[in-house]
Amino acid sequence: MSKIIFAMYNQETDSVEVTLDNQFHITFNCQNCNAQVKLTSPLNISYLPRLAREEPGFYASLASRKGGLQGYVEAMGEFN
Repeated sequence: MSKIIFAMYNQETDSVEVTLDNQFHITFNCQNCNAQVKLTSPLNISYLPRLAREEPGFYASLASRKGGLQGYVEAMGEFN
């Protein structure tokens, strides 16, 4: 399993840039990743940009798993 060494949100490109194991560089385009999430309420989309900005490593971890961002939005919707 790869370890996230560095992750940051790039506001200019609306993406999360990640370095894995000091050798792999991956970019997650937030617009594309967020478009895969089905929302039960239009307000729920606000969870994803905030997550990308405040916790880019966690966002990347969820975005790399099938249904990861979907599960996060559903869980946050239940709490709020």
